[in-house]
Amino acid sequence: MPALDRFVFLNEEGKLSGPDSWNDPARGKLWLYNLHYFDDLNAVGASERLDWHRALIQRWVVENPPTKGNGWEPYPLSLRIVNWVKWGLQGNAMEPDWLDSLAVQVRFLRKRLEVHLLGNHLFANAKALVFAGLYFSGDEAEEWLGKGLSILAREVPEQVLDDGGHFERSPMYHSIILEDLLDLLNVFVVYGKSVATAGSSLSQEIPHDFSEAITKMLGWMNVMTHPDGGIGYFNDATHGIAPDFAQLDRYADRLGLTMPYVASQGLIHLSDSGFIQVTQGEVFALLDVGEIGPIICPGMRMQIRFRLSSRCLGTGASSIRVYRAMARVKNGCGNGVHQRTVRLRLMGRILPRYGVVFGWRAGRGRLV
Repeated sequence: MPALDRFVFLNEEGKLSGPDSWNDPARGKLWLYNLHYFDDLNAVGASERLDWHRALIQRWVVENPPTKGNGWEPYPLSLRIVNWVKWGLQGNAMEPDWLDSLAVQVRFLRKRLEVHLLGNHLFANAKALVFAGLYFSGDEAEEWLGKGLSILAREVPEQVLDDGGHFERSPMYHSIILEDLLDLLNVFVVYGKSVATAGSSLSQEIPHDFSEAITKMLGWMNVMTHPDGGIGYFNDATHGIAPDFAQLDRYADRLGLTMPYVASQGLIHLSDSGFIQVTQGEVFALLDVGEIGPIICPGMRMQIRFRLSSRCLGTGASSIRVYRAMARVKNGCGNGVHQRTVRLRLMGRILPRYGVVFGWRAGRGRLV
């Protein structure tokens, strides 16, 4: 947020010149979603932009009447609710009309949970209900909290696989869900007994489940992080959208959680999520050899490719992606049938310049 009315999202700068700018058809949908997220409220150096943030919240309330525009769609609603609550919990004063708006936003979200998309979208909806249920008081807030916890009680065991990976098989989504879990554990700590005395008995169990899931997800992300600190570009993933492993590890450490030990050399097979890490000498590689993604999330089932992402270790080379082998996988979704029709083999491929030989072979997405 370089100025009061200027924003940079997805490497594209734009100006919030008037009420119509919130839903400017000349902007991409994702850019507009980011505009409505209000992530900058809790970004680094946010306290230095306090006056800007207060003015921006006021603008949003005035210029985005209930149910109208991108900002009232469930996903941006969920992220903004959490960001406003976080901002309020840091001691920033919420004006009465802002609180009224926030309550209306939560009520609107409660009736529009993204059960048709599931996955990380429904997870974000549930997180917002939990944050709002703790932040507000009264019977309605208790219902929000109970609903959010009941969704999470079902979704956490389903979405976090036994090897610690997120079931959508995207390192970026994995980071987002891991941060969500850390945020939830953090807000439980903030409210203490408020969660333990909530109406649902689920509230007694959820914090422990979160800790176990967080620990597993940290271990997975450590395996799936290149030595230069970046993630592999597997599935829907890129840099700069979600926090990296080092940031999440520090967050977990502040909450008293530790990451399991992971060997630094050899082969690690994350069998549930379908990834492999190979480290030998100055060679580091990540392989995507697993399923295309959860069949229950049709909105998230993309045209995934088998990929090998490798970087050579050592001075000046760790930040260079030196090799990627890809083959298209045909994904058939008719009647819920998952079809994979491509057979890929990688045998003795030599990396240009580095002269590293890889001798792995994959067939139908599995090592053979």
